[in-house]
Amino acid sequence: MAGPSYVLRSELKSSADPQVKFSTIKFSPSGDIFATCASDDAIRIFSTESTRLLSTLSGHRSGVSDIVFSPNGKYLASCSDDLTIRIWDLEWFECIKILKSHTYHVNCLQFDSRSRILISGSSDESIRVWDCKRGRSLRTLSAHSDAISSIDLSFDDTIIVSGSYDGLIRLFDTETGFCLKTLIYDKGGSSFPISHVKLSPNSKFVLSSSLDGVLRLWDYMNNKVVKTYKGVHGGSIAQKYSLGTNFITLNGESLINSGDEHGRILFWDIQSKELLLNLDGCDDGSPIVHVDSLQNGLALISISLNGHIKIWDYAGHLQ
Repeated sequence: MAGPSYVLRSELKSSADPQVKFSTIKFSPSGDIFATCASDDAIRIFSTESTRLLSTLSGHRSGVSDIVFSPNGKYLASCSDDLTIRIWDLEWFECIKILKSHTYHVNCLQFDSRSRILISGSSDESIRVWDCKRGRSLRTLSAHSDAISSIDLSFDDTIIVSGSYDGLIRLFDTETGFCLKTLIYDKGGSSFPISHVKLSPNSKFVLSSSLDGVLRLWDYMNNKVVKTYKGVHGGSIAQKYSLGTNFITLNGESLINSGDEHGRILFWDIQSKELLLNLDGCDDGSPIVHVDSLQNGLALISISLNGHIKIWDYAGHLQ
């Protein structure tokens, strides 16, 4: 099957310090800037066009686990092992809110589509729903029995999906906090930690990454795995790190993509499960901890654990 082709536009190193470990990279909604976060407490904002460092946001007192841009492009939210969430104004690159209620490391964040509500997941096993303008917690969901690694929201903001190291994927009603579904892949009497979850664009499926090195596509209404995706030569994708995933549609073809722990960026056909492409995301083989896409895959940005950033442009489909 024909696969996508990408060309490398630019690359840079986010930090010269080999001790700094990076956790994620995100495009802004417009794509004109991107941001990284890492174990050195700093959030770095870059120009996408020039790759110039525009600002370093400082304030967290411990490593930053996740960042997310608001859909309106005005704000960036960050969460940290210091138990706090910060909301930053991107016009002035200033912190305008500090949200405190979690009692252990805050691991993941997601804005709603109107940039009014922020969802957070923590190692204290809870999900919190925040009013961004007032800076207060609206509700707390006692969600899991281990650290929450990842959260996502449905396109209409009505469903929260969470993944946890307890091996469970859960779906909650955003308004009430009621648990709608619990999904578990139990093989041989044991389950593996869930490291990442992503809802499909139509919110009918959940893509999960677990530390058995496999991606699974869930039909959550029917409580079943419908597709399984494996790494190069059928090998593992990730067994140690939480690596982000994306749904992409290019040239009428529905794809998913993810980094792996060997420095590669992988692309699969959703239906056939065929691995169509792997890109060299890091020259020294450092794990690709996150890949983000712009305009449904017309541009990609990736970052490795050691801070090697690459920006890619879609160049058509291979025949």
